[in-house]
Amino acid sequence: MEVYYKDFINQCVKTAVMMDFMVNVLIFFILMSISKSIESPFLPVLTLLTLPLGFYIFFSFFLKTPDIKIIRSRKNIDAEIISAIRFLVLDLKANASIFASLENIAANFDEIGRYLKDIIVKVQLGSPLVKALDEAVELVPSESFRVFLWQLINHIQTGTDITHSLEVIADEIVENQKIEFKKYGKKLNVISLMYMIIAIILPTIGFTIISAGLLFLGVPLSAGLVVGFWIIFSVLQLLFLVMSGGNRPVVES
Repeated sequence: MEVYYKDFINQCVKTAVMMDFMVNVLIFFILMSISKSIESPFLPVLTLLTLPLGFYIFFSFFLKTPDIKIIRSRKNIDAEIISAIRFLVLDLKANASIFASLENIAANFDEIGRYLKDIIVKVQLGSPLVKALDEAVELVPSESFRVFLWQLINHIQTGTDITHSLEVIADEIVENQKIEFKKYGKKLNVISLMYMIIAIILPTIGFTIISAGLLFLGVPLSAGLVVGFWIIFSVLQLLFLVMSGGNRPVVES
């Protein structure tokens, strides 16, 4: 991220304040509607508690943006690494140089190409290729890509043929991805059950039971209360979908 850390924090604060204000305006009108139904004029005062809480939640979320970008970059690299290794093996078998092969990979792969283009620029500016690769090892977020770069460094320093080693690494990555996907498949039954509870049972049966309980207590169902329940259930479903989708491993055949 090409941004100074102080500017990034200031941006997170401004965005968190704006989002917190928008959400709490909605919460205030919902509490106003509920307070009219139950005749409790002090209910909207709860907004004073949700204001700092909302700011803390939003600020913490936006502060984690670099971590989210790192995870996304790692997944994109893992989706390309096997093809990139096989691409390099074909180039080396065709007697292409390491630098020319890296240029070809950078031109044909999006995520891996971003890191390789930085290496290529450093070499073009006079830095040794081994040093540029060693610096990239410290920055890449993927362990598979790191092993790939180590093999290149070893090849340049020793001059040994690495085509067989790269093919073995590619096969090991494929097997590891298959194992991860099988583990995810076993978790999928639990995830499906949780989604059935959150997406179907809570919005239907749960809301019906809550509504019946409120009517039994003499609390009328206002439009604000219905909207409040709808927002809560929607946020829960959205969070569940994001978490379940984010846990899906990358598998490349």
